[in-house]
Amino acid sequence: MKNETIEGVNVPLRATIALFALGSCALLNIYATQPILPDIAHQFNVSLGASAWTISASTLGVAVAAPLAGAISDRFGRKYIIVMALIGLIITTASCALAWNFIALLSLRFAQGILVPFVFTAALAYIAEEWSGRAATTMNGVYVAGTAFGGFCGRFLAGVAAAFTGWLSTFLVFAVLLSVVLVLTLFCLPTERQFRPSASLTDSLKNVAKGAQDWRLLATCFIGASLLFQQVTSFTYLSLRLGAPPFSLTSIEVGVLFVVFLLPVMVTPFFGQLISRIGRTQAFLLSQIIGIAGIVLTLAFHLSSIVVGLALSCMAVFAGQSCATGYTARHTKTGRSAATGLYLTCYYLGGSIGAVAPAPLYAQYGWFGCAALICFVALASAALARAAWREAVIRKSEAEA
Repeated sequence: MKNETIEGVNVPLRATIALFALGSCALLNIYATQPILPDIAHQFNVSLGASAWTISASTLGVAVAAPLAGAISDRFGRKYIIVMALIGLIITTASCALAWNFIALLSLRFAQGILVPFVFTAALAYIAEEWSGRAATTMNGVYVAGTAFGGFCGRFLAGVAAAFTGWLSTFLVFAVLLSVVLVLTLFCLPTERQFRPSASLTDSLKNVAKGAQDWRLLATCFIGASLLFQQVTSFTYLSLRLGAPPFSLTSIEVGVLFVVFLLPVMVTPFFGQLISRIGRTQAFLLSQIIGIAGIVLTLAFHLSSIVVGLALSCMAVFAGQSCATGYTARHTKTGRSAATGLYLTCYYLGGSIGAVAPAPLYAQYGWFGCAALICFVALASAALARAAWREAVIRKSEAEA
């Protein structure tokens, strides 16, 4: 059979739909509690700071499981691992609706987090193996756009459910949506043809250790952590700001604000084309400049300015994510899932830190303190990307000479 990974081959529509859906399920659950933290705090009689652990529990689960998820995917295949992980996510998500106390909810959220990287690492490795060149860049953009859509659906639906049927019912809705993703994966995503399994699980785990010695990969992992740190900090603490006077928005109104996640859904696939034109490093620097501009806008006291700023910041994070995940997959020649797992560990660890670490700053300085921290992190990640990805640019120039 003709090798369909060569550049220029059209991407099947069914595979595109399946990968978009898989991307959406990655973020569907993780940040679902973001707009309903006050409801959780009231339900279980805990503080707002403690309720934020419903976010950190899931992201910590991802951080813990990601390296192992990548190694297992490198050994047993892509589609099989994705399907098994989706089944586990459906079960744990539905179980969240039955949480009888705060500890039970945190435990189930942690279990959800453990399962997510099995989908993420296998899907990104699938893209890198089954396509190349512009096709791979485009499909990577489609997948990241799916994560943006999932981020929107998770936050928006949680806010709506909290207002009409109670926040616990949110998880039942998500379980149904995950079932739809499972069906799309089974029937629309072709079984991988370019996958070459590692000799053993031990060899797969060795790839993780090898990746930890690659400073460029580690730098990219830090960049990923900085991106999710920016996003979680902005949405978590802006939600608290908007729920307090003078805005005093309700849970559903805060949930509606997350419609800004639809902007990356439309923009990110085209951003993949921009990466191909101007290069990964320049595209990433542009994304961080846009993100900082957006955060500055959120300092205004007009809701419209805050929404525009949040939209720009959100778009910048997903554009940067497209750069970083693409670099991780292309930079690693063997054990791609293991490398992606290492990236995810840092990525979601950044999200866990972003949910709770800025709390003292918010308590002391309000949103201004959080905004200053986000801008500093964005500048640091831009400087690191310029240093770590520079050699890739040099090699490309030498190859074209």
